[in-house]
Amino acid sequence: MRTIARNLCYQFQNNGFCTYGAKCKFPHTDGTQFAARRPLGKRYLEFDYNYENGVAEEFYRMCDFFNWERDDGEREEARRAFKDAMVVQFNALYGTDITKIENWHRLCVAVCIEPLPTTIAECKEEIKNIHVNLVDLVDTSSRKIELFASLEDLKVYTIGNGKYFPKESAYAGGVLKFLLREILS
Repeated sequence: MRTIARNLCYQFQNNGFCTYGAKCKFPHTDGTQFAARRPLGKRYLEFDYNYENGVAEEFYRMCDFFNWERDDGEREEARRAFKDAMVVQFNALYGTDITKIENWHRLCVAVCIEPLPTTIAECKEEIKNIHVNLVDLVDTSSRKIELFASLEDLKVYTIGNGKYFPKESAYAGGVLKFLLREILS
C-alpha cells in the first residue's frame, strides 16, 4: 500500500504528473517539471529514457528492457500509463479549453497554418482539414511534423509505424478531442 503525504497533489505524487498543471491547488513535491523529465513519472525509474528518440520508439525499447512479451500484464499497464502521459503532454502543449483562442493558435502554429486565423471557428475550419499523427505532434524529439494529404495516408503511416494515440482517455481535453480521427475503422 502506498502512503501519501498530506497536503500534496496525489496525482503528482503517484504518477509524476498532474492534470491540473500549474493551476493545481496542491504542491508538487518534486518540482513541476517532473513529468517533462520522466514521461511515466516514478513508475519505471530504472529505465533510462532517451529524449533523443521518439516516444513510440522509447516505449518499445522499454518493453525490450523489461523483457515484456506482447501479452504481459505489466506491459499493458505500462502502455496505459504511457498513453495517459501522452495525453497529459498534449494538454500541456496545446491546452484543453476549447473557448481559448490561444490554445487553437498554438495548435495552428504547430501544424503550420499561416496566417493565424482570427476566430476559433476559423481555427477549427483550418484544422479540420489537417491530417497529422498526434504522437508526432506531442513528441518533443520530432524535429519536423509531417502533414498528410488524406486520412488514408495518415492511417497507412500510423499503422505502419505503430504510432497510435489513445482515442479515449480520462485526461483528454476538448482541443485533443477535436483532433482525434478514426484510424482502425
